[in-house]
Amino acid sequence: MRIFYASDVHGSNRCFKKFLNAGKFYGTEAIVLGGDITGKAIVPFVEAAPGEVHVTFLGKEHVLTSEEDVHALEERVGDTGYYPHHCSADEAAALREDPARLNEIFGQKIVGRVEEWMALADERLTGDRAVPCYVNAGNDDPRQIDEVIESASRVEFLEGRVVELPKEIELASCGYANMTPWHCPRDVQEPELADRLEAVASQVRDPEWAIFNFHCPPHDTQIDQGPVLGEDMRLRSTAGGIEMHAVGSTACREVIERYQPMLGFHGHLHESRGTFKLGKTTCINHGSEYSEGVLRGALVDINEKKRKVKNVHLVSG
Repeated sequence: MRIFYASDVHGSNRCFKKFLNAGKFYGTEAIVLGGDITGKAIVPFVEAAPGEVHVTFLGKEHVLTSEEDVHALEERVGDTGYYPHHCSADEAAALREDPARLNEIFGQKIVGRVEEWMALADERLTGDRAVPCYVNAGNDDPRQIDEVIESASRVEFLEGRVVELPKEIELASCGYANMTPWHCPRDVQEPELADRLEAVASQVRDPEWAIFNFHCPPHDTQIDQGPVLGEDMRLRSTAGGIEMHAVGSTACREVIERYQPMLGFHGHLHESRGTFKLGKTTCINHGSEYSEGVLRGALVDINEKKRKVKNVHLVSG
């Protein structure tokens, strides 16, 4: 039994396409996308004059004068995880003064891309590429995307549910996380997160033959390291580099220690690539490099007869 697991693609078109191809490429019996699938910002493509588009992207000013150049930069923006938005100079100025309208457009862009991705999954996951595909939301993802994923015919949505993978392995999922400084859409306090995790974990029939797909990693496990932020929200550095500390969920750790599933699939913290043994449970965080168009993931081989994890390979491409 082989499973490919990824998460934290954050709107990157390139990463999502790679995810859809992973089943055939790696020869897996299931592919799982664990959450934080939406992007973080809009990039205005400002029509400054007829035939001239101005774009500020990743700190660089672009003046585009051909449809080919516009299309190429749109593709790059999408592969990086952002959302191109064509507008006039007047609209761009108005949006800078109207956060509510900007947020409304942002939400539309998010939903639109997830709709495109689900249509692509329905198109691609057929024939020799047909493989069971499971997708969840993460703490960064607005709830509007849930029904879009639900509507896909070849993708199974996971939030708050236990679904059965091939070989009758149970997959229990929760995309919520403990509070972050950014107050993301699915950030909650630890007591509420404990209730959500328990609600899904208690549905599992056989924890030893189950995977807990909890977006936030368990606390103090080396795969939950995040940067220390000052009061000004800037990274704190020492002589050895950026200062890091454990920011995972205590509720997640408690539930995993109590139920002891075979595997824990986690994401959320891009810098904490690795595995950690929590009792009998192998916990995985493959990290993320989505902004470079690189899909990081975990290739997991499971020995069905011995009912245990055979190998975990952290892969990227």
